[in-house]
Amino acid sequence: MIRSRFLRSSLLVLTTVAALSCSDFSPTGPQAPTQAQDGLLSGLIGTVVNLLGSVIRVIGFQTSPDGIPSLPVHAVQWSSAHVNQTRSVSAIIGYNGGTLTIPGSDFTITFPQGALWQSKQITIISDESGYVTYDMLPHGLQFNKPVIVTQRLKNTSVYGTPLALDAFGAYFPDLPLDLTGLLKALEIETTTIFSDPRSGQAEVETWQLNHFSRYMLASG
Repeated sequence: MIRSRFLRSSLLVLTTVAALSCSDFSPTGPQAPTQAQDGLLSGLIGTVVNLLGSVIRVIGFQTSPDGIPSLPVHAVQWSSAHVNQTRSVSAIIGYNGGTLTIPGSDFTITFPQGALWQSKQITIISDESGYVTYDMLPHGLQFNKPVIVTQRLKNTSVYGTPLALDAFGAYFPDLPLDLTGLLKALEIETTTIFSDPRSGQAEVETWQLNHFSRYMLASG
């Protein structure tokens, strides 16, 4: 079951993997959107494993059955090494797709070719709350193919702890003002957690998103 989910997830993360491999997980500045290239899917699984390490967990998609947020989660904070400030990136993304990054938040989002049929102005905001949260605009934008968020864990409070294996992307129609304590999410997104090829611990994860709104790194 995990292997079949990995195969589906891996086919969506190639361009993200390429961006991470060039930066060794440490991007130095925002990247302009780049066109998706045909034929890049060959040999993908081996590439993902070699660059991001092995898949150590896949957390499946969950949603509240009645459309009211009810999935219990805890918001994940940044570690003390992270500088809490508002960061954002914007670009026009069209049919050919592209990749945007927020280096200071260890964040990358990749739009595969065909995810959008028409060009849209995309804006991603990482706020100064001290939690790993993102406002993705325009709200309500639907994708024909899932877009892939890649979140590095090193500068988060769960890094190097057992909670890193239980961290995932969570969707909130309206982000609560108070992020302490138990929160109620509407969706838990399909999340693939990769190990550091050197240490073997959880290092980076990917989320599959089908629409835009407010998301955070959360734990169960």
